[in-house]
Amino acid sequence: MVDSGNSTPVTERPIQSALSAMLRVSDGLLDLLPIATFICDARGTILQYNRHAVAVWGRAPQPGQTHEEFSQDSLFFGLDGSPVRRSMVSEVLATGRSVRDVERIVERPDGSSLIVSVNIDPLRDAKGNVVGVVNCFLDITERKRMDNALERSRLQALEQEQRFAATYEHAAIGISEIAPDGRFLRVNEAICAITGFSREHLLANMLFTHTHPDDADPDRQAFRKQVAGELDFYSIEKRFIRRDGRVIWISVRSSPVRDANDRLLYVVRVVQDITERKAAEQRQRLLMDELNHRVKNTLATVQSLATQTARGATTPAAFRERFEGRLIALSKAHDQLTMHHWESADLRELLSGSLAPYAGTTPDRVVLRGEDVVLRPRAVLTLAMAVHELTTNAAKYGALSVPSGRVEVQWCPVRAENGESCLRIEWIEQGGPNVIVPEQHGFGTKLIEGSIAAELAGETRLIFQPQGIRCEITIPMKVATVDVRGSAGEDLST
Repeated sequence: MVDSGNSTPVTERPIQSALSAMLRVSDGLLDLLPIATFICDARGTILQYNRHAVAVWGRAPQPGQTHEEFSQDSLFFGLDGSPVRRSMVSEVLATGRSVRDVERIVERPDGSSLIVSVNIDPLRDAKGNVVGVVNCFLDITERKRMDNALERSRLQALEQEQRFAATYEHAAIGISEIAPDGRFLRVNEAICAITGFSREHLLANMLFTHTHPDDADPDRQAFRKQVAGELDFYSIEKRFIRRDGRVIWISVRSSPVRDANDRLLYVVRVVQDITERKAAEQRQRLLMDELNHRVKNTLATVQSLATQTARGATTPAAFRERFEGRLIALSKAHDQLTMHHWESADLRELLSGSLAPYAGTTPDRVVLRGEDVVLRPRAVLTLAMAVHELTTNAAKYGALSVPSGRVEVQWCPVRAENGESCLRIEWIEQGGPNVIVPEQHGFGTKLIEGSIAAELAGETRLIFQPQGIRCEITIPMKVATVDVRGSAGEDLST
């Protein structure tokens, strides 16, 4: 994170005390965010920004520059190419209304261009007055390039289909001739390969016999209009049930053939298997949805951590220490998920990442015992935060705060009273200072109990025994989506 500085006297560019406090406690934290972020005051002066923002901008602002001054050498356009005159930062400062997922084309001063997705929120003081804004933006140029490539692929497939429309028996695409009553009159070899049915079978059946029931009506209605002369040409994409029972997607282009008296002779239908293209489109949609979901979830998690940590912190320094530790724990969990393409992460690796720095050289100081378990992303993020709180507490006040202390974490599948299969994780501390039952629960305890219940539909028991804290976490297997394989215990000491 970079503080832009400001050489202008404070009397010329006043920064409200609420915003000033925010900037002091956020110093050094913006770089932990996974997307470009900067903060402006009520006049639009850029006060802080992170390295991701510099990477997207392609340069850094001068101290004391307003956002409008900094961006005056850049050009902004809507996705349709229309110029955008008014700064969204200025708009949020003027109206106090947030900006959500707005996409803009940006032409930078060096002539390069990119596409960004912008989210801007106003910053308010205790009285609700707007004292600045925080702007989070993401370079989605590559995503748009992939969308365009997919569209070009679709158009190329369409062009190829038209190019081969004049061929028949030896064409690479299916061609059939259909009587006005829907009977097959003629089919080529390619359509037999696409459908899996023999030529004889197709010629003995009607046009919509093997069309997926959910997709039959639109094609049937269009065909009836074509036979009646109300529709000349039409194309449609639909599902088809092959002879082997597999459902495929096909693209159909239907054209009537009429005699000199305009009497319908038959309909020519050109068929192409587009199953792979449909699968690619679905994968692309899922990829984009997942990306948007992750970014929004990350921002929501960071916001919640900041809010809850601030409530329990007595000083800015305490806030920074606790907030930074929790962000780092979240970041490590993201790293583990990234290594596995955000599909899963190993429970043992999650625990090792948090506890390994405290293992030292003492035998059995930190022991992990249980079968190999692979968790869903939601379970990884939630457990990472819980383990971080337990580890931090043990290092400050518990077993890991003294040389003689030890921590053992063990887990195994269990059967709940209702018969549901669950994963039980037990955190056991021994050899540390005597434990005193706290008079009230702090944020760490509330985070562990609340997140396990809310995010994973699980249960948490914190037992304050004199010899050490014991924490039992029980999570339904179906929520954690665990994959269990046999493994022995592991001593983390070196």
